[in-house]
Amino acid sequence: MNITKIDELRLDLHSKLQDLPLWNENLELEDSGNRLIQLFEQEPLIPGVILTQNHNYVGMISRRQFFEFMSRPYSLGLFAERAISHLYDYLQPEISELSGNTTVIEATQIALKRTFQLVYEPIVVKVLTANSQVYQLLDIHNLLLAHSQIQILTLRKLEQAESQSRIHQADLDNFKQKQVVIVQQQRLQIWEQLKTDINREILHPTKLIIGNLIHANRCTQDLSQIVNLYQQHYPQPVPEIQAAIGKIKIDVFNRELTELLSTTKNHAKRIQKFVHSWEDISTKDIPDVEELNHA
Repeated sequence: MNITKIDELRLDLHSKLQDLPLWNENLELEDSGNRLIQLFEQEPLIPGVILTQNHNYVGMISRRQFFEFMSRPYSLGLFAERAISHLYDYLQPEISELSGNTTVIEATQIALKRTFQLVYEPIVVKVLTANSQVYQLLDIHNLLLAHSQIQILTLRKLEQAESQSRIHQADLDNFKQKQVVIVQQQRLQIWEQLKTDINREILHPTKLIIGNLIHANRCTQDLSQIVNLYQQHYPQPVPEIQAAIGKIKIDVFNRELTELLSTTKNHAKRIQKFVHSWEDISTKDIPDVEELNHA
């Protein structure tokens, strides 16, 4: 494993830990401390070793922790010949474990939030395979390199997008202006159609209603006059007519009918006035098409 391998990877914002180079060297807890020393000497770049018991994951000892402890007086003599389990129980290291599906961006934030003593410790990555779960080690140095590469690639893409945006900005502005004209023209057409519909469906029927109401009011007045003359000259009508007059209360009927016609005519005029006001406002709000074409 080397730095160039990180550079060769095609990383992006969605790259995960399992996409990075990982170490899979492991030892059994029953192996001696000398085996651990030999492995670190044979692999000078290895950040640590996965520890297993009966091939099942138990934990991890990092290179830094191991040599820092072994440099103490008598440590090498005490643990070199003994099983690694004694050293592991003594150290009781705090281990950072992350899923292989964790993104590089998220993992970097988690790693850098660790305590000062652990910030450069390798991360145990749990990678799911078809049949089992494999535990591997990620060097924090490689994680930071991958994060840096992602940032650089993202910056390059942003610069390329900005460059292309500047190249096509003139065309984009022209396109936007044309779209504004098209939208305004469509808006004019909609307003004109709406005005036509209002004239046809509201204004013209309202005028017809007002005209009919005026005629109905005149007929009602004529009819009331005839009824009054009839009552003056024939004050004692036959019983059937007298009963009908008493039932409908002819005086109240004449008054209410006149009020009903007057109220209906006033409401119709209000509708007509509202439509005319709406026409004036809508005409002022719509820009002229010729002005849009020269904008």
